[in-house]
Amino acid sequence: MNAETKICQHCKTSFVIEPEDFEFYDKIKVPPPTFCPRCRLQRRLAWFKAFRLYKRKCDLCGEEKISMYRPDAPYVVYCPECWLSDKWNAADYGVDYDFSKPFFEQFNKQMHRVPLRGLAISKDATEFTPFTNHCSNSKNSYLIFYSDYDEDCLYGFYLARSKSLLDCSGIWESEGCYDSMNGFRNSRVHGSRGDNHNSIDCFFVRDAINAEHCFGSANLHNKKYVLFNEQLSKEEYEKKVNEIDLGSYKTYQEMKTKSEEVWKSSIPYPYHINYSENSTGNHIIYCKNCKECYDSGYCENCKYTLLIKNPSVKDSYDYTDWGEGAERLYECITAGNAIRDVKFSQDLHASHDVEYSKSCFASAYLFGCIGIKSGDYYILNKKYGKKEFFEMRGKIISHMAEIPYKDEIGRIYGYGEFFPTKLAPHDYNDTFANFFFPIKKEMASQEGLTWMETPQIEYKTTINSDDLPDHIKEATDDVLNKSIKCETCSRGYRIIPQELQFLKHYNFPLPRRCPFCRLEEKVRRWIWQLTLVDRNCDRCGAAFRTNYMKEDAPVVYCKKCYYEEIFI
Repeated sequence: MNAETKICQHCKTSFVIEPEDFEFYDKIKVPPPTFCPRCRLQRRLAWFKAFRLYKRKCDLCGEEKISMYRPDAPYVVYCPECWLSDKWNAADYGVDYDFSKPFFEQFNKQMHRVPLRGLAISKDATEFTPFTNHCSNSKNSYLIFYSDYDEDCLYGFYLARSKSLLDCSGIWESEGCYDSMNGFRNSRVHGSRGDNHNSIDCFFVRDAINAEHCFGSANLHNKKYVLFNEQLSKEEYEKKVNEIDLGSYKTYQEMKTKSEEVWKSSIPYPYHINYSENSTGNHIIYCKNCKECYDSGYCENCKYTLLIKNPSVKDSYDYTDWGEGAERLYECITAGNAIRDVKFSQDLHASHDVEYSKSCFASAYLFGCIGIKSGDYYILNKKYGKKEFFEMRGKIISHMAEIPYKDEIGRIYGYGEFFPTKLAPHDYNDTFANFFFPIKKEMASQEGLTWMETPQIEYKTTINSDDLPDHIKEATDDVLNKSIKCETCSRGYRIIPQELQFLKHYNFPLPRRCPFCRLEEKVRRWIWQLTLVDRNCDRCGAAFRTNYMKEDAPVVYCKKCYYEEIFI
């Protein structure tokens, strides 16, 4: 089959479906998409909740709990403990399929009837890590998001198999790190950016591999005792670094600024594809035959993946977040853990042969279901026999072509397309879609999307952030009782005991911004590094793609020239 050029329903730009894409769609028995890859990502990310959490009463036990749904969101919402309990049965909400109405309209109605879980956390997290979202198999952690298998981690996004992290994002298999992002198998790496692998006891480094005891430097490979890109002896390095007291907020900011100046003057690593073969994208590791994949690891034969953090994923397209033994997934978000043959679904665990479903666990052969646990052969939460299920499924797929769903601006959704953005249960500007694809409130209204109005809250703070002690040694336990005014957004925030203990142990100052401002800063940088532009090597002229535009880095080398000339 030859490549075909299509026009996207949403953005009206052209996109190409390659022969191998057609082979994939034929293998999983779906029609080719009518939205381009970027618009497909935007649509999925509208179902990908951002960081804001709310207090909301559980609609089962009546207790006020933390929820990802705002208090006035028009859904039935159970707290995690109630939702995971046997106090209710999702099959009680089963309905007959109505062939006079579009499928997506019926699914939307079910979303307003079937209880949704207030936080997407595993049973162990409800006990050990309750103030998190989309987090599982973690312990003693607080306000971490889309993270798994972590312990003693605070204020983070996209963490995996790590221990004792504070203010970190995009960190895997690491321990004892602070204020860092994009790290893999590091120990005590602080204030760092870029991609840093297998490094120990480093501060403010960018693009370091197998580095030890380095400070304020970039492009390090098997190096020790490098200070601001100057090679020193062990004695010289230790003497100079010991004179830098990062427990002082003033000193920490000065060193951060000086290090960033060193980074800017250093020719950057062009793109981050490590320990991988025949793959394209950025920030991918241990991948094979993967195309246009971003922040993904341990994938094979995949395309258009994002945030795949747990081994392993095979033969999947348009898949965002998770992994952990996933095969043949298409147009899914936040799905994983021994999962296969799943399409057009969100928040699916340990299931197979599932389509157009949400928050279903340990189940198989589902279509249009919500909240089914350990069940087979359900459509719109109604139980069917095996033969009857497949007959009804075929009829529904035909019906989705005959009576498709149409949104406000005429986009058509039939079988083969992910849920319409309009049906997403979160306000558009309260999702990652707005981080990646920001729009104005007026446009959201034109497209029928809900919008969260930022409440005008006067926070009762007891201290301004600039009145905090400069040095962590001067911080007494009394600071735990303070409500601190964030220097960026003016919200009130608190220092928690676990955080204070970490800062004192590693000698870092009290933060002047609230956790959410710190999180969002790293997320915005993360999004920037996922946007690739065409550049030519300033040494040999070879063409490649990088996230560094001309204004970010006037000079960039291809990987070959980088390794020959730059990696110190």
